[in-house]
Amino acid sequence: MKQVTIIIGIIFIMLILLMYLFQRQLIYFPSHEVPKLQDYQANDMMVITLDTQGGLVLNSWYKPAKTDQPTILYLHGNAGHIGGRIKLARQFMDAGFGLLLLEYRGYGGNKGRPSEKGLYEDGRAGMRFLHQQGIESKQIVLYGESLGSGVATKLAVENSICGVILQSPYTSLSDLARFHYPWLWFNPWDSFDSINRIQEIHAPLLILHGLKDDVVPYSQGQLLFQKASKPKKMLSFILEDHHTMWNAPNFSKNIIDFIDVHCKNKSIIKPITPKFPGAS
Repeated sequence: MKQVTIIIGIIFIMLILLMYLFQRQLIYFPSHEVPKLQDYQANDMMVITLDTQGGLVLNSWYKPAKTDQPTILYLHGNAGHIGGRIKLARQFMDAGFGLLLLEYRGYGGNKGRPSEKGLYEDGRAGMRFLHQQGIESKQIVLYGESLGSGVATKLAVENSICGVILQSPYTSLSDLARFHYPWLWFNPWDSFDSINRIQEIHAPLLILHGLKDDVVPYSQGQLLFQKASKPKKMLSFILEDHHTMWNAPNFSKNIIDFIDVHCKNKSIIKPITPKFPGAS
């Protein structure tokens, strides 16, 4: 019996060690497929390249806004690639909003490996691109989906944007790790500590969360909302979980209405010749 206990203890320690060493493989699930516009009915968008400070070049998709409409910088979740976000993105583009579907390092055929620091740099590259198009920060909406909510809160602290939308957001990856693995004694290398910076965001905030979410608990979205500065709004979807949010009635309409109230006609964008580095 003693030997069995020792063996179980050794196996447990090895499991913890493996989780520690390969923790980013438990956080990020990128698709390495290079998505094609035509495969996702996105031919009205263009493939552009974003240059990061670290020298990486990221392929992403972009469609300019209609006159005097804001632009959404979309920061997606931890799995797949930008092609899988077209279902929701299409509704924003149909409303006239500009859209930058930013593809992270390591995703969608981009070089590099995802990390907290790296994803922040990717987001900053997206902001620089939009500024180069003559789009002011106050005409930019940050949309953070799940993992991307941590990137969105970071960029929102660094920029005076017109609105922040967080879909299924977590308080921090440390809190999320403890939710899924309560026996885990170490904190992840990547923290995405939204809970400790949410009060620093002064742009209008919209939080969307499903009560049946078993990936990111609804309580974490609630806590972010409670700590956030005004103006703020939270929409709770009683029947939805982490993966069915977009199916909720009026899901995209609620987002479009929020943007219409807070972000339209905030400023006049100077007419310039568009610059699309690496567009194809």
